[in-house]
Amino acid sequence: MASLAACVPPATTSSPSWGRTALAGLAVDGKTLRGSRTADTTVHLLAATRHDTQVVVAQRQVEAKSNEIPSFTPLLSGLDLSSVMITADALHTQHAHARQIVEARGHYLFIVKGNQPTLLSRLKALPWREAILNDRTDEQEHGRREIRRMKICTVRPGLPFPHAAQAIQVKRRRTDHRTGKTTIVTVYAVTSLPPGRITHAQLAALIRGHWSIEALHHIRDVTYREDASRIRTGAAPRIMAGLRNLAIGLARLIGWTNITAATDHYRSHPTDGLQLLGFTT
Repeated sequence: MASLAACVPPATTSSPSWGRTALAGLAVDGKTLRGSRTADTTVHLLAATRHDTQVVVAQRQVEAKSNEIPSFTPLLSGLDLSSVMITADALHTQHAHARQIVEARGHYLFIVKGNQPTLLSRLKALPWREAILNDRTDEQEHGRREIRRMKICTVRPGLPFPHAAQAIQVKRRRTDHRTGKTTIVTVYAVTSLPPGRITHAQLAALIRGHWSIEALHHIRDVTYREDASRIRTGAAPRIMAGLRNLAIGLARLIGWTNITAATDHYRSHPTDGLQLLGFTT
């Protein structure tokens, strides 16, 4: 299996500088609107969200009695994916999704888990022990310390996934300061991005940036109490979710870092909100 990949050293200043511009991260993930539950179904939305601003650029309602996979292609259709990195969890690590993104001149970074057993087995068998550490981060927030170590293997022909150019291993060591408990998780991923296209630090940031969409979902639930909403009729749940996305995105774009504070401000000063939308009173 070692013949499948070469684990490369970190980029140096002598590495080619072409294409070193950063890629825009676009996270694809779904969310169930729990308060929309009826006797037949619950509204589930699939969205594409920018890593840096939490702006939702596309959103689609998943068909009843289906799952997110068939909604992936129409969600991204029509978007300009050039200079964009699509990140997604293991559910969307699908051959057709990879081909769609690359054909649209974009790149993908997909998490690999047990739903792709052959691919996961191949990734685990790569020579990670001999691989050089490409990036390390050490962060302390929310009462815990998390150390992330990323290694990259440049993939040669043979990995059973379309357009895969690099395999990635990320080890996350998380210590909870309150309990003293430490957990270590190993995550594998594949990307179509060729070596040298961006720096290793930028690639590590794209992996971390995927979880910005989870932060967006948390804001919608905690600040806007989305799961408590009892709106169930027709397209109304999807429309209301879109309006929440719009409010959060606008606040981020003008510099708000605390969405709760932004919500309180515009609740107390509604004319400021109207001016933000271009309306005057």
